[in-house]
Amino acid sequence: MEKNEIKEFSKVSWAVFLFTITVVLISLVSVVFPALFTETFFQNELDGYGISEHFSLNPFEIGGLALPLVVTNIIIFGMFYFFKKRELVERIDYLRRFKISRKISIIIVIIIILGYSSVSVGEIQFGKNVSEIGEIYGDWDRLKHKLSNMENIWPEEVASFEPHVKHSLLKISEAVFGNFFVIPFLSSIGLLIITYLFTSQVAHSRLAGLISMLLVLQSNLFLTFDTSAAFSSFWIFFYLLSLYLAIKAWPLSPIFYIVSIFSKTLTLFFGPMSIFFVLNSNMKKQQKIIVAVSILIIIIIGITISTTQTSVEVKWSADEFWLGFSAFAFQMRLDSIFVLFLLPLIVGLFIITKTNRHANSLLILLAGTLLSAPFVTGLTDQTNQPYRFLPFIVFFSISVGMIFTNRKIR
Repeated sequence: MEKNEIKEFSKVSWAVFLFTITVVLISLVSVVFPALFTETFFQNELDGYGISEHFSLNPFEIGGLALPLVVTNIIIFGMFYFFKKRELVERIDYLRRFKISRKISIIIVIIIILGYSSVSVGEIQFGKNVSEIGEIYGDWDRLKHKLSNMENIWPEEVASFEPHVKHSLLKISEAVFGNFFVIPFLSSIGLLIITYLFTSQVAHSRLAGLISMLLVLQSNLFLTFDTSAAFSSFWIFFYLLSLYLAIKAWPLSPIFYIVSIFSKTLTLFFGPMSIFFVLNSNMKKQQKIIVAVSILIIIIIGITISTTQTSVEVKWSADEFWLGFSAFAFQMRLDSIFVLFLLPLIVGLFIITKTNRHANSLLILLAGTLLSAPFVTGLTDQTNQPYRFLPFIVFFSISVGMIFTNRKIR
């Protein structure tokens, strides 16, 4: 590229990058100092009576991933600074120019899915009576009880934000397969496939889709909950599908966003991210307005129902908001690759915003998923669970595929 062809970063790219890098740096603070937010913002019941004598930790005690995080980032940014040689650039360009035919990519995807299925299908408890099937998670007992007493859930409770789609799919799984875990397993397979399709679309590279798919597949978080009924992946599958359809079949996008909400209410927090994704896409202006306004209406209705028709208490707490950031370090500790390479990933996405507008959208999606944990604890009485970071895993993987296969797409 000639010097006169080099484009400056747009104001939108700078604003998105600064917002995202701020969220990321705050999240990484809990990796370096795991007890900092807890010791700074946590208050027990005795504190309200002036009794502060309780067990405390050193807020600046170094976490187990702190040293690897620092070393990894020094190495990566050092390599980026000192090895911008023509030979390295050519190798990267070769990877970017490398293309896989649709036929070959389909074969590879099928092989990956078959390999994954052959390993994970054993986790499904076939041949057992429904009453004997269970999970190690305490939430399963409550969910199983609800499923066994949901004959009248439609339409009496349709106005509430019960995860009707999730419950219905689990009941269908039981009715068709005699097992609650089959459709959740199929949903995990679907999530891998839609990750491939979405990445291939936004990166215009099937290789990018394969990279993102494999990265999700090696995630401990994904493999832990891939066959879980209590913590099924329906919500993130339908949400990612709604983003994909915004590009491929825009009238269907709001519909599947609603479906994702009725799979898990948490996706209400993702509404602003969807609006940004739509407005930042290549859709026609009229289509952008229709989809964005539709999503905004869904958010408003959702907030109204969630604050009036559900048992979840909605009340802002600044202390709980900041405590929510500590969930990142704890819940992602077994997926260290996503923690160690997060900062370079954000910088890499920012760099390619010059050539791919969807890089800005991925930055917002990553920041939004990281902020969902603080907002959940800050606005509600809910606690943060590991499976809620699955969207982060997916969007991280999509971003990696996009960076390694980046080519000019506007």
